[in-house]
Order: sequence, then C-alpha cells, then structure tokens
Amino acid sequence: MASFLEFDYPLVRACLNHEPYAWEDFVDRFMDLTLRVIERSAQAHEKVLTEEEKIELCEAIFRSFRYNDYQLLREFRFHSSVSAYLVVLARRLACGFLMQA
Repeated sequence: MASFLEFDYPLVRACLNHEPYAWEDFVDRFMDLTLRVIERSAQAHEKVLTEEEKIELCEAIFRSFRYNDYQLLREFRFHSSVSAYLVVLARRLACGFLMQA
C-alpha cells in the first residue's frame, strides 16, 4: 500500500510547477480536511457557521494557499506530511478569519 507521502509530495510539486489539473486535484484531496479544521476552529471560538459560511471560509483558505504563486506551499519543506502542514495553516487562517468576524 502506498503511503500518503508518496502521493501528496508529488501533488504539491505539481501545483508549484503549474501542471495541468494539479490545483484541482489538490483541492479535491484536501477540501474535507480543511472543512473539518474550519468546523473545529469555529467550535473553539464558540461560533456557529452556516454551511455557506464554511464553504466561503474554505474557499478563502484555498485562495490563501494559492496567493502569490503558492507562497504558503513553497514554504513547505517536505519534513512532515502535507496534511499536517495544511492543518496548521488552515487552523491559523480560519482562526484569523473567525476573529475578524
């Protein structure tokens, strides 16, 4: 059985290299994880979000990942799993958005 690292590292590299459909595959791969992080962050901040608000926040987080030619993904050093790195980023971004609301 292949590990997630064998799939996720090349996926990040494909995004950074602007390969066709890489970004779409990245979003498909990590959307559920990002939504779970949003839900947990909202609970921690005692905020109730509608499904629409969760989706909007998820979209904003993914825009942040892609901002400035994937700057946040470029900062990934491949020393951990991609999902662990994204959880940290998504939590920070979600908390920042929730505190502004």
